[in-house]
Amino acid sequence: MILDDSWDRLRAWQYAERYLGANTRSYSPFSDHLDISEAYHPQRGEPASAVPTFVIPAQRGEFLRNGTETALDRLYRGDDHFLLPVHPDALCCADLFQRERLLACERGPDLLAVPSANARTMFVERVGDERVEPHFVKLHYPRRLSRFTRRLRRPVIELELWAAEQLIADRVPVLPEVAGGVVGDDPYHSWGFVIRETRTRATDGLPYTVPLFALYGGDVRRPGDPTLMEQLVPRRGEAAATWLAEHVVAPVVTLWVRTALRTGLALEPHGQNALFAFDPDDGRTAVAYRDCAIYVDPQIRVDLGLGGPLPPVNVISRDIRAPREQVFSLTYDSFLAHHVLERLARVAERTLGVEPSELRRAAREAFAAGGGADVPLPRTVYYYDDQLHPPGRWRLVDTGAPPAWR
Repeated sequence: MILDDSWDRLRAWQYAERYLGANTRSYSPFSDHLDISEAYHPQRGEPASAVPTFVIPAQRGEFLRNGTETALDRLYRGDDHFLLPVHPDALCCADLFQRERLLACERGPDLLAVPSANARTMFVERVGDERVEPHFVKLHYPRRLSRFTRRLRRPVIELELWAAEQLIADRVPVLPEVAGGVVGDDPYHSWGFVIRETRTRATDGLPYTVPLFALYGGDVRRPGDPTLMEQLVPRRGEAAATWLAEHVVAPVVTLWVRTALRTGLALEPHGQNALFAFDPDDGRTAVAYRDCAIYVDPQIRVDLGLGGPLPPVNVISRDIRAPREQVFSLTYDSFLAHHVLERLARVAERTLGVEPSELRRAAREAFAAGGGADVPLPRTVYYYDDQLHPPGRWRLVDTGAPPAWR
């Protein structure tokens, strides 16, 4: 992908999501597995797809909101019903919960949508014949993508709406989940969708936003093109190291540490969830985050005096049995440091002559400056074991590796 004036914000973002991830999915034996039909595959699928919706009467489901201001809910919510978008591959699952009742509902307008990197979250451009403000819908997907079966049940939807509101309140640069809906009234098995904005204050005024992996990932369609990172840094060697440290490494490390210490929420800023916004003309950049299905440390929140109810799932020491130190290591040492920063450093060394030690030092300095010593973390790195577990189950193991990025 060669950036020039022919790319608008949305098309560049969509192309980056789908095609700038070459050589970035090798961090686990399961990372490149996508159980999805060819038509909806991010790399091999159609340019855009029709996503069916169903009209869910109020008595057959519930539309959910948080307090985040948005105009997107009007696209899906009526006076006595709401529209439930359903991924076509989910609709084909014979054991889909309440499938027969769903199929008996009236069909709503199709969404015209483009898959993002993780396949089950999609950019929506039209609802029926109406061109709408571009936004994401995250869909229930009871098939395996990467390590996990990607169900989206009511407790997780409530978690995402709760966490988005907490992050917005603390001015974290997050693309917020603002609403969603579920079919059925079962408190656990009811499933649905989430609506997510495509903008946050940190990225306003910047013409391009891409997932962070697009900086260092190869182009699936044009493998000879330089990475975005090579196109954005001013010069090779020391100048490139300084640019990467100041514009990428330090900001994303600071974002993780600051959020953990100020909210008790453990962001998962791997290459899909961390976002990079930029203006190639004047050099302005920003780092942002998406996907609020994250872990919550209630002890930090108690220590900060943050009261109120907690979400129904992903609360450490209540329904998450792994110690909080291990969970924080998973999200920082593995998701951010290993999956993103280590990969970025290797590509920067090969293409720009940057010494990886320079970027690791920048990360350690940002971690310390942000108060990282106060985050409960173990002496070694924790990650998932190399096994597939029943849906919803996982296990962390001590890799024995020292943390190189803190």
